[in-house]
Amino acid sequence: MNIKKILIILLCLKIILTFIFKYFSYQGNESMELREDLLFYFTEEDIKNGTEYSRRGFLGSIASLIIQFAFIGVLVFSPISSKIEDYFQTKTSGKFYPTALLFLTTFYVTEFFISLPFTYYFGYILEHKFGFSNMTNSDWIILQLKSFIVGIALVTLVGLLAIFVLKKFQKLWKIILPIGFIFIGLLFSILMPIIITPIFYEYSEIQEGSLKNKILELTKKAKIPTSKIYVINESKYSGHTNAYFVGWGENRKIFLYDTLINKNTEEEVISILGHEIGHWIHNHQVKGILFESVSLLILCFIISIIFNKAKEEGNLLLKEIYSPSSLPFIFLLISIFNMLTTPLENYISRSDETEADRESLILTNDKKSFISSEIKIARHNKSMLNPHPIAVKMYYTHPPTIERIKMAEDYNKK
Repeated sequence: MNIKKILIILLCLKIILTFIFKYFSYQGNESMELREDLLFYFTEEDIKNGTEYSRRGFLGSIASLIIQFAFIGVLVFSPISSKIEDYFQTKTSGKFYPTALLFLTTFYVTEFFISLPFTYYFGYILEHKFGFSNMTNSDWIILQLKSFIVGIALVTLVGLLAIFVLKKFQKLWKIILPIGFIFIGLLFSILMPIIITPIFYEYSEIQEGSLKNKILELTKKAKIPTSKIYVINESKYSGHTNAYFVGWGENRKIFLYDTLINKNTEEEVISILGHEIGHWIHNHQVKGILFESVSLLILCFIISIIFNKAKEEGNLLLKEIYSPSSLPFIFLLISIFNMLTTPLENYISRSDETEADRESLILTNDKKSFISSEIKIARHNKSMLNPHPIAVKMYYTHPPTIERIKMAEDYNKK
């Protein structure tokens, strides 16, 4: 069986499995034992709200997936991708990098506008329906324009760098790209609070007072000192709550959504920040980048073998691996590879989240506030409280709320 047929089978398998997992995600877990556990902390209305929000736009998400799969399938299994590159070559007088730039730009713009109706439906219409979004139409348009500009800048820059490595180092690219990913990941984490966050959010330094003092005391106890604590004006856009650390060294900053501060007690905010500090203490961000780099290293060798085999067979219109028209083929291989690695990545992520939860309990020694904050976060964000176990394994980067609460309940039990 040739590579083309194998890829078609794998793509069809990925589509079928995705729909099956979506079905399990929609169904949830109807276990009576789980329901009894939930009703100890939540109301029937909380469970209903979480289920309805999780199921929002189910058919729309299916339609989006079908279109995305069709888009990449057409580019890979038809001559369109090769013809687009040939067309741009004539427009640039055969200059390679201008051709690559035009191809990357066209690819991103097409993908962006294909996704735009679904982005509007999920990010604006449904968010308003469920009482989260405070955005006007003009706010949403401005947000999408910012996302488009940042996205196209990142895609073209990173894409051209990758193409340069593929072309310049035709034997070593399989090693250079994963190493480069480490540096790009670290660089992005540094630039995030300096460049990216200010583009999308208005924020200001936290007011002097007891909350700031408690946060500084917590960071000092965790030996992660920082005086840069900011409050993001999230309420301008939505009612969702969040808090996170970004940056490194002197550029390390704490960001709190104003919605988080408004909807939680100071002790609950401290508990949530204790969790975020837990990620720093255990170097989860660095470990994540290293894991992705190892995965990329393996993937690069797989891509090299499959690409050379497919080109040799001649059933797909492939030029060189560094050719812009080869990118859809590479993206398809990445997508199929991710089908295998995503459950493992999510398992590691859930383990990291549990470790960060435990660290929060160690730092604050406040089980009560931890549990109450988990209840409030789930309630305010309309979280799915009874997810199907298969959906958890496939999609969840965080443990279900009830598992986190039970972990806290068992903390320090003799």
